[in-house]
Amino acid sequence: MSNRFHIIVTGESGRSFALQLSKRKLALSLTASAVTILAICVACYFTAGSYFNSKRLSAKVGKLNARLELSEKSNCDYAEQIAELKKQHKETLAALKKQHQDTLAALKKKHGNLIASQQQDYETQLAEQKTTFDLETTSLQLENVRLMNTAVNDLNQRSRLIETVMDTIGVTIKKAPATKKQENSGGPFIPDNEKSYDNLLQQVDNYLKTIRTMPLGKPVNGRISSRFGKRVDPVNNKKAIHEGVDIKGARGDHILATAGGKVIKAMKNGGYGNYVEIDHGNGYITAYAHMQSYLVKKGDHVKQGQVIGQVGSTGRSTGPHLHYEIRLNNKPIDPEKFMKVADISHTIKTNQNKK
Repeated sequence: MSNRFHIIVTGESGRSFALQLSKRKLALSLTASAVTILAICVACYFTAGSYFNSKRLSAKVGKLNARLELSEKSNCDYAEQIAELKKQHKETLAALKKQHQDTLAALKKKHGNLIASQQQDYETQLAEQKTTFDLETTSLQLENVRLMNTAVNDLNQRSRLIETVMDTIGVTIKKAPATKKQENSGGPFIPDNEKSYDNLLQQVDNYLKTIRTMPLGKPVNGRISSRFGKRVDPVNNKKAIHEGVDIKGARGDHILATAGGKVIKAMKNGGYGNYVEIDHGNGYITAYAHMQSYLVKKGDHVKQGQVIGQVGSTGRSTGPHLHYEIRLNNKPIDPEKFMKVADISHTIKTNQNKK
């Protein structure tokens, strides 16, 4: 079987042409033709799609342009309306302002006398209030002067009272430093009560600071059964030195701290029995002996009047009592002097609380 095709073409004149094609070339030609036709069809499809899509987009653009033109026209209309409203508002404000001015002028003209009368009354009342205020201020100043004089007198009394306490005990208090004398100066003398008051305050404060560290008053309510100094020992009836005082009391009576301070001893101390020592600062130490029991421990901080133990008869004792000592810079001093000023010191504290 032949692998070629013979194509014979005859014209009108009777002439003919013969074409010989191999099957392979014919298949390639047909394939190429089919691919070309397919490519043309695809191109036509996409071209047609692009055309219709472009036409659809053009239609949308046209609609949007129409809407934009409509919006611009509406904006122009709104701008004109706003301008018109602003103009009307401005004219209305001007008319209201003129009307207000006319009304105010008419009221002033109609009520001018009344306004002047009220203004005069106001000024009169203001003058009266100023006069009243000045009188009240003067009265307050006089009252302040009276109160200042009273305070100065009160401080002087306290100062003298505290000095009496100190003289009774035999303790010297450092005075407030005097004001330095000014040289090459002069002028009329005007008493300065405020300065005197400040000096008295400083002096009384110095006094009170000293008193707060001093053990004043009795630690137990009872009579003194044995005084400070030389005595006959109650146990062996021999002469001895008594470095404190013995205060008689009932077993279990409260023993009070005569000043605030720190407990430095709380223990059984041989012949002293149950024993407590308190350091009050500024060199003062108090000791309490023969106690039935002590209610504080070493290191405790106690306040004046705080219960620190109970009266008993422990140690070298012939009956329930409190042996009480005061030492100043480790030297025993007579506690009885400090007990005698108990009532005076109580008065000082009362006055201080009322202040």
